[in-house]
Amino acid sequence: MGHSVAQWTSAILAQMPRGFLWQRAKSSDLYKYAQGYAPRLERAEASADLLQLEMRPESTTQLLPDWEEYLGLPECSIGSSSSIEYRRYAVVEKYHRKGGLQAWNIQKLAADLGFTVEVDEIFPHHCLRSCTYPLWEQKYRYIVRITVYGIPGAYMTCLDDVLTPLLTSDAGFLECTLQRYKLAGFYYEFDYVG
Repeated sequence: MGHSVAQWTSAILAQMPRGFLWQRAKSSDLYKYAQGYAPRLERAEASADLLQLEMRPESTTQLLPDWEEYLGLPECSIGSSSSIEYRRYAVVEKYHRKGGLQAWNIQKLAADLGFTVEVDEIFPHHCLRSCTYPLWEQKYRYIVRITVYGIPGAYMTCLDDVLTPLLTSDAGFLECTLQRYKLAGFYYEFDYVG
């Protein structure tokens, strides 16, 4: 809560010495001098109050570029700059990242970035699995299927015109970020469901 100009003027005058030359009447030059500095102090205090919101990545707006520089973001530059919302999601996610590359953690990473995904690992069949478990070829052993919901038309199709991008920027951002943190030797297969 900020102080008013009158309160700051009184605070400045309280710091001045007392005496015949230091008159505190509202018509005196000393009062006008103190009243001239008070708006600066009021603005500085209001700016300091706003700075409290910038201390956490969840609520930052003005210091977002500083947070990105501190965390080494953007990790994936896709086309033009992303919206502030997605940039903030990326900052919050990386700031609170714990690590690990299990399917649930990949799903959490995407959720922290603002995407809804489902991750399926493909395991080989063996004698301890049920009879209904699918028989996958060996090449699928190192593929993780990621189903992304809520991004319709992520890929260009043969029915689109030449101005349609090959991959939308949201889908490209998600793919680039997840590819950056995948296990060596594994591959991601993305499936977009509108």
